[in-house]
Amino acid sequence: MTAPPVHADVAVIFGSGLAAIPDGALIERQTPLAAFGWPAPAVAGHGSRLVLARLERRSSESRPAAVVRRSPAAPALRLALVHGRPHLYEGWSESELERAVTDLAAWGIGRFLLLNACGGLNAGIEVGEVVVGTELVDLQAPPVDTPPRLAVCDPAAAARVAAALTPGMAARTGVYVAVAGPQYETPTEVAWLAGYGDVVGMSTAPEVRAARRAGAELCLLSLVVNRAAAVGSHDEVLATAARFRAALGAALGAVLAARWPDLT
Repeated sequence: MTAPPVHADVAVIFGSGLAAIPDGALIERQTPLAAFGWPAPAVAGHGSRLVLARLERRSSESRPAAVVRRSPAAPALRLALVHGRPHLYEGWSESELERAVTDLAAWGIGRFLLLNACGGLNAGIEVGEVVVGTELVDLQAPPVDTPPRLAVCDPAAAARVAAALTPGMAARTGVYVAVAGPQYETPTEVAWLAGYGDVVGMSTAPEVRAARRAGAELCLLSLVVNRAAAVGSHDEVLATAARFRAALGAALGAVLAARWPDLT
């Protein structure tokens, strides 16, 4: 590893077309992912850099009494923003797909916010809605028996995050199903996958596995960019993600405060 370790309170990993800088954040440094020995994604809509930024914490007047710190001048929140995510269908190994989270956790980061673009499996879920994940069903490899269900966030915390998003975006809690890709799902496959979760995508499972193994805490935001089986191309996914990226970026500070009140 040629680059120095990263120091941050939270790491944020962005999905297709969703890379953003949280409102009010000050960029301190940008480093190519290759400098850390991490895979560089080749998929359109993914960058290839790590952005270190600082975000001022909310004032004590805006915080719940239970989480007000003794010092009114708490240091800014340090963020490690990963703009770029490799995918299983690109041919990366399991360890390569987990590398960013494994390294960040080894450098002392114990909280990860994961974002992805996904397809809605439930007919009641609309494009532009955010599903805050409580579980991830891992179907990226054929299951021997029952597909692995990985806990992501307890329902109460996920509900707080969904509530924090709703002033600017529709949001609910739910279950994300990870598949291998790169092909999009057929109507028959969607009907089957709907028995496992609410939304489906081609990423995130390796990061959840690595974070859980490291004992890190997680928050998962899945932006619905299409109804599963009703998308024609990746370009359409990126175009839809772009419509909602600014609103999602504006909400990231509130998301972090809702998921981890002690950080605010």
